[in-house]
Amino acid sequence: MVKWQESLVKEITSKKVSLLGKTSKETKIKEIFTQDANVVTVTPSDSIDVAMDKMMAKSIRHLPIVKEDGSGEVVGFVSIKDLIKEVVVDKEDTLRALSDSVFGKDG
Repeated sequence: MVKWQESLVKEITSKKVSLLGKTSKETKIKEIFTQDANVVTVTPSDSIDVAMDKMMAKSIRHLPIVKEDGSGEVVGFVSIKDLIKEVVVDKEDTLRALSDSVFGKDG
């Protein structure tokens, strides 16, 4: 990520580098960055489902988290791995609660 005056300006992805068939030594940043209008982001209040939908739709593995005030200021990043871990924990908790209610705490 490249930031200019605390706002998100450009995004570079490893997928773009590999698609160009070039090595990192011969590839210039200007050849592979994504312009501001095309960068996909989430805000802290977006749900995990929203973030995962955006990632799946664009085949991306990381999303910048930006302030909700429209400034574009990056406050963090989230990876698909982070989101999957949360979904798994949530599903495990749901299964545990269902199991406890059906079979009792001691199973």
